[in-house]
Amino acid sequence: MAAIEIRDLSKSFGPVRAVDGVSFTVEAGTITGYLGPNGAGKTTTLRSLLGLVTADSGSALVNGRRYVELDHPLSEVGAVLEATNFHPGRTAFNHLRVLCTAARLPVARAEDALARVGLADVAGKRVLGFSMGMRQRLALATAMIGDPGVYILDEPANGLDPAGIQWLRGFMRHLAHERGAAVLVSSHVLAEVEQIVDNVVIIAKGRLVRQGSLAELISNGQAPVVRVRTVRSEEFAATLERHGGQVEAADGVLRVRGLDVESIANIALDERVLLTEMTQERGDLQQIFLELTGEEQS
Repeated sequence: MAAIEIRDLSKSFGPVRAVDGVSFTVEAGTITGYLGPNGAGKTTTLRSLLGLVTADSGSALVNGRRYVELDHPLSEVGAVLEATNFHPGRTAFNHLRVLCTAARLPVARAEDALARVGLADVAGKRVLGFSMGMRQRLALATAMIGDPGVYILDEPANGLDPAGIQWLRGFMRHLAHERGAAVLVSSHVLAEVEQIVDNVVIIAKGRLVRQGSLAELISNGQAPVVRVRTVRSEEFAATLERHGGQVEAADGVLRVRGLDVESIANIALDERVLLTEMTQERGDLQQIFLELTGEEQS
């Protein structure tokens, strides 16, 4: 059973079809990027998962159940939808303490969560004076307070400085790859998403347009290409083809399919060929996203 399962989810607001038959899953131990242009239906999907929106049809399940059916929701799901929903007069610690009391969790969880997001030094300060980045960290502390196995994060990098974004990358990788959590993250910062996610789900105008692993999306169904330079390019191209590579040569550059970087390096070593460049080419996630969603790059 998938940790998060969206089944044929549809939701309209008046004449606007916000989500139209979307289906995908998020497995434990993985980070899935949920991508789409503004108004594509991302937030409506996430709010459906959290019981804040009632779908017209289909379902949005966490651990096989609707959010409202969870016995201890804070211990199963951590969510960040916006970083402004705090009482401005409360301190960071008191905000979390109230949640601990309501969820019957030890108050020590509040101190631990603040320490993990780097807010221990401002635990006694009122949220009114917090920057956007500090509020975002407090929202993440709120999400982790019950130590859940599922995280739903909507634009979690908003307001974070470069150091905060670097911290967020490590935080999400730790949750998924070390603690085994399922992380669903919505973001419009594609360059950032590309560095952290395992899988990608892309929607446009409420409909699913592509899903799969990041590697599959970037390769676009084609074999990976390794870019190679050497002063003996013609001779080495023939050698690579004898070893099963498909080689395109232009302007002294060999573009090789069918052989990975390690294989090419070993062949060069055996043949005593000096390589001056060897890199694996990658697709451009942003360009692929624009093509799939029909968006124009500004």
